[in-house]
Amino acid sequence: MPKLCIALDTDYDKAVELINALKDKPIVFKVGYKLFISHHRKITDLIKQKGFELFLDLKLHDIPSTIRNAVLSALDLGADYLTVHIVSGKDALREAVNTAKGIKLLGVTLLTSLEEDQLKEWGLCISKEDYILNLSSLALNCGIEGLVCSGKELPLLKSKFNFFAVVPGVRLYGEPQDDQKRVVRIEEAIRNGADMIVVGRSILTAKDPIKKVEEILRLLENPSLGHPPKL
Repeated sequence: MPKLCIALDTDYDKAVELINALKDKPIVFKVGYKLFISHHRKITDLIKQKGFELFLDLKLHDIPSTIRNAVLSALDLGADYLTVHIVSGKDALREAVNTAKGIKLLGVTLLTSLEEDQLKEWGLCISKEDYILNLSSLALNCGIEGLVCSGKELPLLKSKFNFFAVVPGVRLYGEPQDDQKRVVRIEEAIRNGADMIVVGRSILTAKDPIKKVEEILRLLENPSLGHPPKL
């Protein structure tokens, strides 16, 4: 069964309420820029104290020495997962791997808000699939354990590589895509080989977030409970 990661892209009080209410459930909590910049250890320490795994989604993208220092700081916070942009290059990726010591590093391929037309804007004459394959190969050859990728490209990547697959941009049946473009439903993410799905808005905007989490956990255990139509 894939892990459920909840993206805490919300205010501090709501995040604390959710963390406390979900005690003892098999959850990974993801902290991104919003809460990390505003509350830093206050939120990361709480997640660890409550016994949850901590996913620091900082998408590191910098020179090798800066990446190394960032990973050291993540170790100090007790992070279990940490994202790094693969386009930082092999030297930075190797620095991250050599420093991580227990953190599962996740290489970011192409953000789910982007499509192939963005590659052309960057001056890259390559298909989206080839771009993602090239980045994935680079990251995994450098020792990165996992990849953050759309569920749309997951079957292709799983056919080529062995890795821990983290799938963002996951929606339940009937929910809007918002600013994400390459989204999948939970059932599709599971079928395509996701090891962890990341869900934020579906939970944070629900009338009853705890009930929504329980619904998602049931779907992860039994994907056939979902509605058959695709997005």
